Amino acid sequence: MVILMDIKTSLGILEDNLGFDSELLMFINSAASSLVQLGVAEMNTLIEADTEWPVFPNDQVKALVKHFVSLKVRQTFDPIASETIANTFLSSVRELEGRIAYEMAEVLDAG
Repeated sequence: MVILMDIKTSLGILEDNLGFDSELLMFINSAASSLVQLGVAEMNTLIEADTEWPVFPNDQVKALVKHFVSLKVRQTFDPIASETIANTFLSSVRELEGRIAYEMAEVLDAG
């Protein structure tokens, strides 16, 4: 599956609506940079409109990464006006960072 299309779907943007693609790609690449710093080397590439999700070490990492990218893009592309909900999103992103770092450490230890 193409990363951009997955993120557009998570934001409720129709796939054929190209008006936000360059902005979304900028935010997706920013999230990918954060993932690389967390040890997800699979995201170490420039994400373009047709870039597909890479193969991850396991399904858990894949699910966490997809959720992380979706939340990170949502935070910057479509910020939440409610402070309470925005803080919930921030807490979720931080929790995902910890889980991803843990999973990647487990993968490295097993390898």
